Amino acid sequence: MQSPEFESLHQKYQGVKSSQLNGDQFGTLVLFFPSLLVVASDGIIDEEEWVYVKYLAKFMADTYKNDLDDEARESLESQYFAELNFLISNLEEWEPKFVDTLRAYLETNPLVKEDVLEILYLFAEASDGESEEETLKINSLKEELILE
Repeated sequence: MQSPEFESLHQKYQGVKSSQLNGDQFGTLVLFFPSLLVVASDGIIDEEEWVYVKYLAKFMADTYKNDLDDEARESLESQYFAELNFLISNLEEWEPKFVDTLRAYLETNPLVKEDVLEILYLFAEASDGESEEETLKINSLKEELILE
């Protein structure tokens, strides 16, 4: 799932944070990024929400389960968790860059919009339904990413 948009953001990201993710794996991080924003929508990641961040890392790594052995998949999951942790700590800087990049990607790959929307709702509903903050964030992302 490499694209010029993802490659450009990946290079900028690598300039700030050394990451072991390859281009395709970084693209997966970009696609799942809106779910991280929903989890972090109230501005504080509490203990329960960290469980969902870990689950998000596992979910992303599992997209490669047919390509990797168990050890490599677990390593990728750890890498994704480290990237998500970094992004949570630096949302102010990276949120606009990731959202803009994803919007540009979705403009040329509209069939992926449904997947992004499904993943958003999956993670919002996993936490005992959507909170008001999550609903507001989802609606904002749907508008920004032109998901509907």
